[in-house]
Amino acid sequence: MKKYIMTVVLLVMVTIISGCAVNADATPQITYPKLNELTDTDEEPYRFEIETVTEPLEEPGIEEREASYVVDGGAEWIYAKTQDGTTGTKTTKYKNIYNKKDELLSRVEIPDAVEIADTTPTVYEGGQKAQVDAYYRASRITRYGVDCNGCNMGANGRGSTALGIGVGLDEVRQSDGTWRKGLTYDGYYIIATSAAIPFGTIVEISNHTVSGAGITPGVPFQAIVADRGGAITGSKIDLYAGSEHNMLMSQGGMQSADVRIVGMNGI
Repeated sequence: MKKYIMTVVLLVMVTIISGCAVNADATPQITYPKLNELTDTDEEPYRFEIETVTEPLEEPGIEEREASYVVDGGAEWIYAKTQDGTTGTKTTKYKNIYNKKDELLSRVEIPDAVEIADTTPTVYEGGQKAQVDAYYRASRITRYGVDCNGCNMGANGRGSTALGIGVGLDEVRQSDGTWRKGLTYDGYYIIATSAAIPFGTIVEISNHTVSGAGITPGVPFQAIVADRGGAITGSKIDLYAGSEHNMLMSQGGMQSADVRIVGMNGI
């Protein structure tokens, strides 16, 4: 009887061991999906992005500096632009977080990532050559006429400027050769300056008290440099008035004014 029971137990054990071996061989191998095979539900639900924002600072102002030196052919009292101004900027970086629908969830400034570019001024410096947009303060404006001492007025009451513009007591020869009543050449009044301002330079004169012959005190007017004068040195200006007896100027004829160069070679 014992022998029979032992045989049965051995048969059961063999059966169990055999069954385990069969089940082990039948177990499927686990495989993981590749990255490009992931579905939306498997992907990271958030997206990060660095945003850079640059904003302008204040507009550049104008800075006027006295002459540190005088350029060749220039004058200490002539101011011209020597530096273009630049508008400063502030650059800030942010870390943005978006969801799957590309909706912004968070926007946080990144610490210590701000960059500042300073604004620089537009610089006008003395000691420059005459050029468009250059300016100066005329220390004095006087008036002269074709009948001045040393002027070349003929018996017909006419003469000529150093630039060759025909002038008379109350008339001026225009660029087309015709004589016209008045004191302007092609719409410009005639002035004498120092050699620092070349012949043919067109200037606008403002902040003055000149009165008469179509000029109103305080109202800017334009003139052409067409003459020189022994007493016209530095920033002085002599305005053609037709005749020495034509009191074109108010207040005795001596005054200052602002002068800006608006054109060159006007003839």
